[in-house]
Amino acid sequence: EGEGGEKLSPQGTPVEWTKEETWFFRLSKYQDDLLALYRDNPDFIRPDSRRNEVIRFVEGGLKDLSVSRTSFDWGVQVPGSPGHVMYVWVDALTTYMTGVGYPDKDGDFARFWPADIHIIGKDIVRFHTVYWPAFLMSAKLPLPKQVFGHGFLLSRGEKMSKSLGNVVDPMDLAKLFGVDALRYFLMREVSFGQDGGYSADAIVTRVN
Repeated sequence: EGEGGEKLSPQGTPVEWTKEETWFFRLSKYQDDLLALYRDNPDFIRPDSRRNEVIRFVEGGLKDLSVSRTSFDWGVQVPGSPGHVMYVWVDALTTYMTGVGYPDKDGDFARFWPADIHIIGKDIVRFHTVYWPAFLMSAKLPLPKQVFGHGFLLSRGEKMSKSLGNVVDPMDLAKLFGVDALRYFLMREVSFGQDGGYSADAIVTRVN
C-alpha cells in the first residue's frame, strides 16, 4: 500500500480498479487434483522452497480464474464471444504446445511433448505450476515433467527489467569476458534457484 491506503502493484505503480465482463476458468475444481500432483510427484516443482510456496498457496483455496478481457481488443479472440480476448497468460502458456505443432499430435509434438522441464523465473512460478497444469488437466493433455523456478540475476542489487532500463545483454558480456569465464562466474556465484548479483568488477575478481 502507498500513502493514504493507495494500492500499488509489485512494481510500485498505482492500481486502477475496473469492472468488465469476463469468462472464468473453474480453477477451484482442480485444487485437490493439483495437491495430489504435488504429493505424488515431489520433483514436479523445484527447488523445495518454490514447491512449498505453491503448496501453501493451493492449500489456501483456489478461486476461479478470469480468462478473458473486454477492456482492450488486442489479443486472441475468444471463439463465439465477440468483444472478448484471451487473458494473456492463457495465450502465452499454450504456445509451449503450439510451438511444437499442437493440435497436430504427430511429428514434433509427439517428439517433444510433454516437456522434460520448464525453467522459468520465480515470479511466474504460480502460472506454470497452478494455472498451466490445471488447464492441461482440463484438456486431458500430458503435463510437463518438472518446473524449475530460478531466481533473479540482479544488477546493483535490483532485478533487471526493461522498465528500469538496467538490462544487460548476455551476448555483450560473453564478448567482453569470454563464454567460459562468464559461465564459470554464473555457476560459481549464483546458486541455482536463488537470486544472484552481477557486476563487471565481480566477474573480473572471480575469474582472476
